[in-house]
Amino acid sequence: MKDKLGIFFSSLCLCHCLLTPLLILIMGTNVFLGALEAEWIHKLLLLPVLIIALSSVPKRWLATRNQWLLILASAGFITIIAAQFHHGVNEVWLTMLGSTCLIAAHFLSLNLVKRESTA
Repeated sequence: MKDKLGIFFSSLCLCHCLLTPLLILIMGTNVFLGALEAEWIHKLLLLPVLIIALSSVPKRWLATRNQWLLILASAGFITIIAAQFHHGVNEVWLTMLGSTCLIAAHFLSLNLVKRESTA
């Protein structure tokens, strides 16, 4: 369940990074789109992404010792944190990379659970 929530929130973060600039380009700036760029939105999206990753991935890694799970989750976590210290294009690219790594880690975790249940 936590992995599915992790995929959802990381995907939401990724969609925010992809769609907000596109919507601003197409529709111009207005109050709604300006709110999507507000710093509190980034923090609001970041909080569940990090909490869910920290509460689900370490347990799965301890159970499986799968190195790719640890690599993907660590890279995603570090990259998303690093994005908070950048602005503009760098922040967007780092957040998209981090979100993608976390999504992959959560999918891998789900697959590891399925393998355990069939073994």
